[in-house]
Amino acid sequence: MVAVLLGLGSAVARADPSSANALGTLLASPALKGARVGVLVVDLDRGDPVVAHDSMRPLVPASAAKVVTAAAALDRWGPTFRFETPVLAAGRLDADGVLEGDLWVVGRGDPSLVSEQLWRLAEELRLQGLREIRGRLAIDSTYFDRVLWHPDWPRATRRAYRAPVSGFAANYSSFRVEVSPGAKPGDRLRLQVAPALPYFRVEAGGRTLERPGSLHVEVEPRADGSGEVVRIRGSMQPGDKSRTYWRSVVYPEEYAGQLLRSQLQAQGITVRGGIQVGTVPSGARELLRFRGETLGRIVWKLNKFSNNFIAEHLTKTLGAARYGAPGTWGKGRRVLAEYLQGLGGLAPGEAIVEGSGLSPRNRLSPASLVTVVRTAARRFEWGPEFLASLPLGGLDGTLEDRLEEPARPVRAKTGHLSGVVALCGMVPDAAGRLLVFAVLVNGARGPVEAVDAALDSFVIGLGNGGPDPG
Repeated sequence: MVAVLLGLGSAVARADPSSANALGTLLASPALKGARVGVLVVDLDRGDPVVAHDSMRPLVPASAAKVVTAAAALDRWGPTFRFETPVLAAGRLDADGVLEGDLWVVGRGDPSLVSEQLWRLAEELRLQGLREIRGRLAIDSTYFDRVLWHPDWPRATRRAYRAPVSGFAANYSSFRVEVSPGAKPGDRLRLQVAPALPYFRVEAGGRTLERPGSLHVEVEPRADGSGEVVRIRGSMQPGDKSRTYWRSVVYPEEYAGQLLRSQLQAQGITVRGGIQVGTVPSGARELLRFRGETLGRIVWKLNKFSNNFIAEHLTKTLGAARYGAPGTWGKGRRVLAEYLQGLGGLAPGEAIVEGSGLSPRNRLSPASLVTVVRTAARRFEWGPEFLASLPLGGLDGTLEDRLEEPARPVRAKTGHLSGVVALCGMVPDAAGRLLVFAVLVNGARGPVEAVDAALDSFVIGLGNGGPDPG
């Protein structure tokens, strides 16, 4: 098949026939009919273009934008960096481990604070001798501003991918809902929430019926800000497998505070008061500076599972580190833009609005994404951690069920929004060259599975190619 090798702002040097055919097949795919498509593939070592089509065209990158956030964070801090969360005592701490006052936790944007990490934090306090807090467990999250959701994000959903961003948050500001049928027809459905906290009030609804039915999870915040009500509507049949739903919270500090309180109590530390959100008072004495997971591990989770929460925490923290607290999306996107400028600049029409790619106003070209991946791969200080974070085709992360061609391993970041599909990463060809690629599809009208399959076939075709022997 004759491939279209030259497009708007694109160039090709010595394209091998297999890669050229792969591009032609991609552009002719019925799943991409009517869509805007940008493609660039280059040789990792030399930077020579292999194939290209509209490679300079700014397009919506969806979650492929996360490679920029990951690279900018690793470039600033390095893979061994750990975010720190100070814990302070406001009041007298006596020799018996009784704090006559409040225990303050000062968030610094650490996105790695899941249940296990908070258990470790509580353990460290126990080992320091803390036994009882007669006041409250208080949260200072002023390291970030109070804009918890980006204004570009969809507003009519409580799914976990749209979780609030706070200076102190836990479990990615999300929780799990597990629904299963009763033992016999007429029984109520069984509803469980994890983690089990007073933050959630569970109201079991729905019935076990002989006929098939649909399920709907409803989450409603309590007016006093102390938590949320979780309900289930609909029906299941006897013997149906349990169903899992992931949802986001609306009060991230209260949720994280209650989770930490439960871990303190698990360590034998009694908390007498409730949860308070405010600003740490002057004169409070630092007891602990808790260090979370390494940035290398955080970036691994960011890209493997396309975690929006991590991306936006890194974005705001980059902004705070560069321009001072509080961290904001405005400051963060300036830092990301500056990183891209340092790699060669943003082309006309390119813009980065936030760090996860959830905003449809982000615009990046395939050339910019290839530059980011190629630069990261060649950085000895943190490049290995960056590459290890990219999902492996057919093996893990968001590519676990894609690109299962066994002979050609692929590392690539996925991206999906309505009408948008993206893929960028690296693949070796048959001759052993490492190729860096980026494919952006905007305005796709076909089923997303068909568009994914077209991109996967293109990348597999690249892997089957090699240098032009001529």
